[in-house]
Amino acid sequence: MSNTKLILEYTQNLNLLYVEDDLTLLHTTKELLSMYFQNVDIATNGKEGLEKFIDGQKDSGDGYDLIITDINMPHCDGIDMSIDIRKINPNQAIVITTAHNEISYLQRAIEIGVDGFISKPINNEQLLNVFYKVSQAISDHKFVLEHVDMLEELNFQLEQKNKELAKKNTELEKSFRMLDTMVHKEQIAQTSTIEISPSKGLDNQYIHEQIDHLINDDLYELIELNSEIDLTIINILNSTDQITIDSIEILSSLFARYSSVLAYYNFFDELSASMSKFAKFIQENPLPKNMQTLENIFMLLESFSYVLSKWQTDLSHNEIDKINSLDASMISDMQTITNMWIENEDTLADTSLDDIFDF
Repeated sequence: MSNTKLILEYTQNLNLLYVEDDLTLLHTTKELLSMYFQNVDIATNGKEGLEKFIDGQKDSGDGYDLIITDINMPHCDGIDMSIDIRKINPNQAIVITTAHNEISYLQRAIEIGVDGFISKPINNEQLLNVFYKVSQAISDHKFVLEHVDMLEELNFQLEQKNKELAKKNTELEKSFRMLDTMVHKEQIAQTSTIEISPSKGLDNQYIHEQIDHLINDDLYELIELNSEIDLTIINILNSTDQITIDSIEILSSLFARYSSVLAYYNFFDELSASMSKFAKFIQENPLPKNMQTLENIFMLLESFSYVLSKWQTDLSHNEIDKINSLDASMISDMQTITNMWIENEDTLADTSLDDIFDF
């Protein structure tokens, strides 16, 4: 392996500790090593090498990527130093330089699982081959660790997001339970037949023809529109701190289309007009600056969408006696949302979302 450029691809960002008691060899080899590694520190025996390893971990937190050490040295040999280092960092990459007469040391080096051997006298070709193999393994290990950290961070962010969504779902479920109570009370208060205003000049036959037309021709479109309204509101609720103008315009256009379908039917004149006015209002008025008010508005909108879905279900089951039973409630909800939107202090002073659903 003589391709220096290919070796540098793996070694140029690595830090090295070189331990050798032969001072002439130490400084000569350091010059060679400095051509390939980002930083090269030296030590003259195993005791000094261990101290530099420990200090390196304290200073940078990462320590040395690779340690190259002689075996036979005074004070503490390379094997004992390697054993102590592996106790601190079991994954530390270590390469041993060894003479042919150091067979007993070599056997111990194999037992502790060093990452490579370089024979003395040091041969440049052999040295580069070991550099390439060991440095590639170190780089691969770093790559894995970096991606593990990234995945752990992503998982943490996902857990936090799920907690936020669970909290909002709990709040929505609470609102729905309150809304069910409201609907039940209003249904009891309503008569079981449709009230026809004489001033409109409508008769029962005309009413029933119109209801049949609504169920057969327009109910599916209303259900589709409400599904889109509901999805848009939920998406906004999940990121109320990043609401875009586009999402508000989409919501406004959906309410406008819903209103235009209702406008075909005389018995929805009041509801249709109120919804048309509501659609125009939310498009033309800026959002409240108070984040809690904003969340309350869209939670109430989600509840409003829920009322529409229940009314549509009643119609799909041909329960035409309930066709106007929720008009007054929905018109009132739209007015409440409008007041909250413009932060009308006269109407909503000291009022929370729980107060709005307090029946």
